[in-house]
Amino acid sequence: MSLDDFVDLNPRHGVGNGHLRSTTPCSFDGGAVTKQASLNDFRCYDELAQCYTEDVDYAVHVMPRARSRVAVLAPHGGRIEGRTSEIARLIAGDDHCLYLFEGLRTTGDNFERLHLASHRFDEPRALDLISGCDTVVAVHGYAAPGPDVLLGGLNARLKEAVAQALAKIGFSCLIDGHPFPGRHPRNICNRGRSGEGVQLELSEGLRKAGDWAGLAGAIRTVLEDLNRRSAGWYR
Repeated sequence: MSLDDFVDLNPRHGVGNGHLRSTTPCSFDGGAVTKQASLNDFRCYDELAQCYTEDVDYAVHVMPRARSRVAVLAPHGGRIEGRTSEIARLIAGDDHCLYLFEGLRTTGDNFERLHLASHRFDEPRALDLISGCDTVVAVHGYAAPGPDVLLGGLNARLKEAVAQALAKIGFSCLIDGHPFPGRHPRNICNRGRSGEGVQLELSEGLRKAGDWAGLAGAIRTVLEDLNRRSAGWYR
C-alpha cells in the first residue's frame, strides 16, 4: 500500500505490541478505511537502513530480465504486506524484471518498522532496476473491505487494460474513487523511464485465497502485449 495518498493499515497492525497508534477514518465507497501512521515515518531508505539490518530485519531481491521493458515490484513484500512477494513473482515470471523488499522480522511489527511510503521508496537497487524499464507495476496489499483490486498509477491506458483483463475472469476492480490513486510523481510505480506506471492494491481476501494463477496470468498477458508494442501506445 502506498502512503503518498492514504495509509490503509491491516487491523492486525493496529493498537498492540505496546505501541500507541494514531488512527483517522477516511471515506471509501460508503465505508471507512483505517488510516494510521507508521511507527517510523522514514523519509528515505537511508534512514530505514540506519535503524534496521539487511538480511536480519529485511531482505532485498533483484532479478533483471534483459528482454523486458517492464519491472514488477513488491516494495512492501515479505511480512510487511502479506503475500505480495509471491504474487509479484507470479506476475513477473521468467520474463519481466522483479524487485522485492521483504520484511523478515518475527516480532509481528514488520509494517510498523519497515514500511517505507511509496513516494519515499528510493532503495538504490530498486531505482537502478527501474531506470532501465519503461513501465513499473507495483504490487501492494490493503485490508479494508472493497474490490479485489484497486488500480492506481499514472498510466491510464495500462490501468484500463489490466482492469478489463481482470474483470473478464471475474475479479472486481476499481480504477477511480478509491483512496490509493498512486498519482504522486515520486511514487515508485511512476519512476520508470516513461514516468507513468501502475499500482495494484490487492484486497486481503484475494491475498489470503492463495489461488493467484488467474490474476497473474491475466496481468502477464497485458504486459506481454505491452512489451510487443511501443510504450507510447499506452500513453
